[in-house]
Amino acid sequence: MIVREHKKSFSFVQQHHHAHLAEDLMKHWKKEMFPDDQWRHSVLTAIRNHDIGWAPFDEQPFWNDAKSKPFQFTDFPFLPKTVLYRQGIDVVENIDLYAAILCSLHYEQFIQGNNGKEAKLFIEGEQSRRERLRKEVEGFNKELFEKHFALLQLGDNFSLYCCVNEPGVDKANEHIFFRDGIPSPDNFHSLPIGRIEIYFADQHTIKVENYPFSSSFDVEVKQKKVLKKDIEANGLQVAYKEADYEVIHLHISPANK
Repeated sequence: MIVREHKKSFSFVQQHHHAHLAEDLMKHWKKEMFPDDQWRHSVLTAIRNHDIGWAPFDEQPFWNDAKSKPFQFTDFPFLPKTVLYRQGIDVVENIDLYAAILCSLHYEQFIQGNNGKEAKLFIEGEQSRRERLRKEVEGFNKELFEKHFALLQLGDNFSLYCCVNEPGVDKANEHIFFRDGIPSPDNFHSLPIGRIEIYFADQHTIKVENYPFSSSFDVEVKQKKVLKKDIEANGLQVAYKEADYEVIHLHISPANK
């Protein structure tokens, strides 16, 4: 779950909804940096489903007693996180093998800094999975795969920018992940080195420097706003279930327009 706290409420964005937004964003990626080859559908499938393991967990969010606020993806306990990661990759494997290889590596990136036994078992298991799947995918190309993996990470980060920040936030108060921009992979030479500059021009407009998308376009962030008084009265899961979804409309456009 992605959670933003306000004085009297919390805003919740489900991880799987964030992934749907990531696909919506990357469908507009410039064609020369996302060639219309045999893997396009698989890459978009990976982007759309890269957080599908969170889906059942996010229907009933968990309360963090230590912090007196809901758990979110950045502080969710490690062991159950590995379970949902693994289950999510299993789901994607049943949909598209190439997409599953992408999602497997994506999750492994989040665990590589952990030296615990469960982390090592997860990494070993996913490395074995990827080795097995690569043998089943005809025409697998390592260099092309690395570009596709970069597209998955870009989609994830652009979507996270839309979800973790308050609409219209000024640069100084952006989420710490993105105050310096979005990480720029080094295998797309037309992207800037290091970071891609991004900012809110107003409450509904996001501007991007060195514009990597084919045109300006609109997207939606689906969220629930849950009042703290309702959580106190009924518990988090009941309050979340009874809250209505709302939609934030965003326009993505080049910084010079």
